[in-house]
Amino acid sequence: MRPHTVRDGAPLVLVLHGFRDSGDAVRRRYAGGSFDSFAHRGAVVVYPDGFAREWNSARKAVMLSRRVKRVDDVGFLRALIEHLVATWSLNPRRVFVVGFSLGGQMAIRLLCDAPELLAGAALISSTLPAPSNRVCGDRPPVHVPVLTFHGTADPLALWRGGIVGLRTSPANDRAFFGKGPHLSAPDTLRWFAARNGIETPPTFHWIRTTSGWAGRTDYHQPGRQPVTGYTVVGGRHEIPGPVGRLFLPNTTVGNGLVAADVIAQFFEIGEANGNK
Repeated sequence: MRPHTVRDGAPLVLVLHGFRDSGDAVRRRYAGGSFDSFAHRGAVVVYPDGFAREWNSARKAVMLSRRVKRVDDVGFLRALIEHLVATWSLNPRRVFVVGFSLGGQMAIRLLCDAPELLAGAALISSTLPAPSNRVCGDRPPVHVPVLTFHGTADPLALWRGGIVGLRTSPANDRAFFGKGPHLSAPDTLRWFAARNGIETPPTFHWIRTTSGWAGRTDYHQPGRQPVTGYTVVGGRHEIPGPVGRLFLPNTTVGNGLVAADVIAQFFEIGEANGNK
């Protein structure tokens, strides 16, 4: 989606869907249209589709299609970014990626293999694969701001870390169709902070939302790119914010926290009904 008028130097936001989903589904169903708000802030928002509705991400484990592991999704997204920047005269230094679930794993791969493309990355319901399960280039890191969202009741990608897969509850250690070991949400934040050269300890505070609580962890150090994570108490495998339900009005998940609003503020993606 793009604004009615695309101004020269506008930012670009890529929103990457999860496993067996599509860009259109993320736009219309999972986020309740809230990611389109980036366009109201002057950005161009793109919802690309992965091959076979998957991504060849930072995770070694095969999802469903082994063919996907031969797809150069880093090259695809690089070409897409370059095409959009050239076509609409966008700012190549203001390109952001937002990834949900497997889309978050793809965003992690971009951070590893093509960080120079990004001005920031937001990971939703997605934690860093353990070293034995990770596909990540060994090039010197480029420091990029990172923002994460993760629910404590996520039954697929456990907040505490472990095997990602289907289970009846977060307390259940047995995962069906497991996709390999992953770090915990706090350890994921710690890894990205170290990657950005942050050596100071994080700060933490509670946020009262419209219907519950979220914890915010901040890694900040002068001269370094920040890393921030939101822990949604009781949150599941979902994008915090409005959710459109068939024959029902939009409801909210994530205790009323709206990820799109937090992302826009964190990365300074314009202003509502204005530009930046």
